[in-house]
Amino acid sequence: MNVSLFICSITDILVEEMNLKYLYALMGILMLLAATACAGSFEAGMDVDTYVDADNASQSFADSEILWASSLDGSSTEQIYLSFINLFGAQGIFKPEQIASATLTLDAAQVDEPGKITAYFLEGAALETTTWLDKSDYDAEVSSSPVDVDEEGSYTWDVTDIIRNAVETCTEGCAYSIVLVAEDDASVGFSSSEASGDEPVLEYVTEE
Repeated sequence: MNVSLFICSITDILVEEMNLKYLYALMGILMLLAATACAGSFEAGMDVDTYVDADNASQSFADSEILWASSLDGSSTEQIYLSFINLFGAQGIFKPEQIASATLTLDAAQVDEPGKITAYFLEGAALETTTWLDKSDYDAEVSSSPVDVDEEGSYTWDVTDIIRNAVETCTEGCAYSIVLVAEDDASVGFSSSEASGDEPVLEYVTEE
């Protein structure tokens, strides 16, 4: 139901029965609720952040303070898996078009070789025990634009398309993840949630 029409209906019903002082107070509350329903800004809770390493294919790294994304001779050798808590339904987000924008921010703590890093969508959770041998394949068709990482510092990816896809496939509460993959023989280590104050941050903004 249109919020404005709802407010007008309430006004028509109550205007003859309530003191204007109370009516204005009620109108203020309803307008505040209407504004809140139209848009919001959310920070997704991290479930698991880890990485996998082709050279240590049976080892998991969920307790590492550094998350590595690397490639060599055109092939990915280390990939970062970020799994987030799905609260779309509780936040009133049921349609992809409700996502106005979404960003993923990570802190590059160590840059062994500069290069491009791209974020990809993965339906499903990344487990703390995930290794290169049993990792899930990300969706190569749903990604961010690559970001050039050339020195230590904070970097942000536009992951709007990824989060819209997550809403479309995971509204009912299924897990979703973001996978970071390196290109150009890059080798970059990002701070994990195990590091103090520099963990990955996923934020998204909704609109009516």
